[in-house]
Amino acid sequence: MSAVALPIARRATRVSLPLVGAFAVGAIAYGGLYTFPAISLAFADEFGISRTLAVTPWTMFLLVTALASPLLGRAYDEFADRDLLTASMVLLASGWLAVYLAGDISLVILAYAGLHAIGLQLAFIGTSTAIARRYAGMSGLALGIAYAGPGIGVAVALPVAAQLIETAGWRSTSLVFMAACLVGVAFVWLMTSGPAIVVPAPGARRPRSTTPPDRGAMGEPMSAGQSAIRAAESGLAARASGLHETAAPGAVSAAQEIPPTGSGEHRHSVRRTVRTRRFWILFAGAAAIGVFDEGILQAFVPGAVAGGMRAETAAAALGLQALAYVVGQVAGGWLSDRIGRRIVGLVAAIVVGGGVVAAIGLVAALPALAIAGVALHGVGTGATIAVRSAVFGDVFGGASFGTIFGLLAVAYPVGGTVAVYIGALAFDSTGSNLLLIPVVLGALAVWSVSLWVAGPRRSRPQPRVAGLRP
Repeated sequence: MSAVALPIARRATRVSLPLVGAFAVGAIAYGGLYTFPAISLAFADEFGISRTLAVTPWTMFLLVTALASPLLGRAYDEFADRDLLTASMVLLASGWLAVYLAGDISLVILAYAGLHAIGLQLAFIGTSTAIARRYAGMSGLALGIAYAGPGIGVAVALPVAAQLIETAGWRSTSLVFMAACLVGVAFVWLMTSGPAIVVPAPGARRPRSTTPPDRGAMGEPMSAGQSAIRAAESGLAARASGLHETAAPGAVSAAQEIPPTGSGEHRHSVRRTVRTRRFWILFAGAAAIGVFDEGILQAFVPGAVAGGMRAETAAAALGLQALAYVVGQVAGGWLSDRIGRRIVGLVAAIVVGGGVVAAIGLVAALPALAIAGVALHGVGTGATIAVRSAVFGDVFGGASFGTIFGLLAVAYPVGGTVAVYIGALAFDSTGSNLLLIPVVLGALAVWSVSLWVAGPRRSRPQPRVAGLRP
């Protein structure tokens, strides 16, 4: 599917039902899972285990997402997204059922590593690649809006979970999240609804000329009569020229798309891309983001409770952080479309650094400033994540973007696993998270350098051929 003109992309960003669906899917998928800092305290008390063992379900979750990401990314290049995204919601619901039934930590680890990890990564890669492809040229703003869903979801889920854990217990909380994931199937179908998009069937010869994409396929209003006529025309064209319809107007299987004229795009571009220095520089930067995002997220609640803050207050602070994520994601993505990915990314890194020092270093002496630091961390990290995904789309966008994005998605959970274990070991040995500060600041430096060296050079990026230098 060729890139749409910027004015059309702007209008579609405002009115597209797939974007609304992506927002809701992210809110449901992430909302429950990222209450882990609160729910882990509850089952750690019940099972009588150390902090290092209590975070093992999450570190296993991160490791499995890293291992599975390349295969899941490739799946989105081969298959339309409705079935895969529906499977993601069912897997997440199954994981919460397993948590509810857990009699010890082993089943909790299995639930997070075997079900939650695959389910969440299917949802993440599916929505990310769909939005990046659909809103080419305006992907920063569109991704910021889509990623606001997880931020809102976490902001709502954390205080709700803290209250439910206090009153009904963590097992009942798991059932609530299971029900939410089943409701998420409806939003998957909303995300993948709309006028049919006809694309080449696998093995079909590329036509010499193509008609412009339908305005209705970009999420703009169409009358019922127009939709019926268009569907009939599409069916005749499909039978005549070997085309077939996918389920989703947003995340069309990239392996079935017609590459833009003159792009030189082909299936072997993945191998060409992973041999470039630019790929590995951005991979290192993505791993660094996992360090300063997951490291603080999982360490703040136990550190704050040890410093004298109530668990409900610490959970509410993370809820505030999640709202700050939303601000950072939308504002950071929008600004990066206008003034450049690198500038916005570097400013966001500075904001994250200041927030981390306050959140960890002042939690015992000045808890109010620590909460403000957590909010700053959320703003900066939200902007960073929107910039990161937009950068990936700018640099590697094309027919194999799903596979490439899946490979790059390995980096974040690897960095997050390292940071979470460092934080847990430091906390068990010293009772403090202060050792995380230099680790996080070092990760911020790595991300900043990778963005500056390998990020898009133009302030208003254009789609590139994967693997080529700017």
